[in-house]
Amino acid sequence: MQEPIQLPRAAESDSHSNPFRPAAPNPLRVAQWAAAQGWHVHPLTPGTKIPVRGCDRCSQGSKQRPNPRYTEHDGHGCPCISSGRPCHGVLAATNDPGRIDGWWNRLPSAGVGIAAGPSGLVILDVDSHGGQAPSNPAALLPGVDLPHDITPGSVTDGRDTLALLAEVRRAPLPGCGQQTLTVLTPSGGVHYWFKAPNGTAWRPLAGALGWQLDLRAGSSYAVAPGTTTKKGTYTALGDCRSVAELPVWLARELDRTGHRVRPERPRIVPPWRSRSLGGGYVAAAVRRELTAVAEARSGTRNDALNRAAFSLGTLLTPASLDQQQVADALLDAARHAGLPDREAEAAIRSGLTAGERQPRTLKGAA
Repeated sequence: MQEPIQLPRAAESDSHSNPFRPAAPNPLRVAQWAAAQGWHVHPLTPGTKIPVRGCDRCSQGSKQRPNPRYTEHDGHGCPCISSGRPCHGVLAATNDPGRIDGWWNRLPSAGVGIAAGPSGLVILDVDSHGGQAPSNPAALLPGVDLPHDITPGSVTDGRDTLALLAEVRRAPLPGCGQQTLTVLTPSGGVHYWFKAPNGTAWRPLAGALGWQLDLRAGSSYAVAPGTTTKKGTYTALGDCRSVAELPVWLARELDRTGHRVRPERPRIVPPWRSRSLGGGYVAAAVRRELTAVAEARSGTRNDALNRAAFSLGTLLTPASLDQQQVADALLDAARHAGLPDREAEAAIRSGLTAGERQPRTLKGAA
């Protein structure tokens, strides 16, 4: 029997044996440094990871002391942002030195949040929360074929999950190859900071990459190194303060798991007309069902095809319709709606078969 795989601790030796722990830096200087990198920053409520609010209207308060002046509203239209106040986190983030000076001069102890999307950053968040790892591989690393001889109990947190993913892909762990800004979180997790490849956009999807692996991207933000919360300080490790481009192998994984945002391309729809099958009531029923499939919008196309196939299946025997002709007509309508042939053909077969078992009564139909 093959020896069980022994998983390494992801970047553990570098992270804990030689951490870079400077004296608590000045938040304004941290924000200015980040802005000089081209990153967009926003202040965090002192001692927390929560973005500050611009006025009483924007703060809900607490459960014990709710704010009676709070008004629910869309952050994109918040007047605090248009008037230059820090509010709604990423929506107000900026790299304008003058605005940054004004914010932190008013809130000198505020932490520093870095808006990932506007800054062109993709930050891999590797948690260390402990707990029982899922036994189901589909939950541990979704979509990844894992070896069968993993040592029981060897995956205890996100560092192990990342190490396992890198081992399966035969890729270097972040921080073990190309160097990039790496931040130790107060809970013992690690943030690996990367540049998004040119022309790409990314989004956070909790748990999609793997157990205790998350992504700070798009509309989310990360806490800048040097920021202190009630739980501790976010500490930059080692001497590297530059940010490397997202590794190709990791970009492929994140693309596979749906983190990459791909713009929708306009679909060119060819002219389409319903086929004439049967006569009278039957012909009208066929046209109605085919049209419903052809004009179905994204998100409803499969349901429309399933319903139409079943409905027309109930007409096959009583109306003496040719099953292949009906199937071809449904496939034509499904193609017009943008459904892949393989997916459509399977739905058509099952729908027609199910409908044919429950033939419709045509007596009196005109």
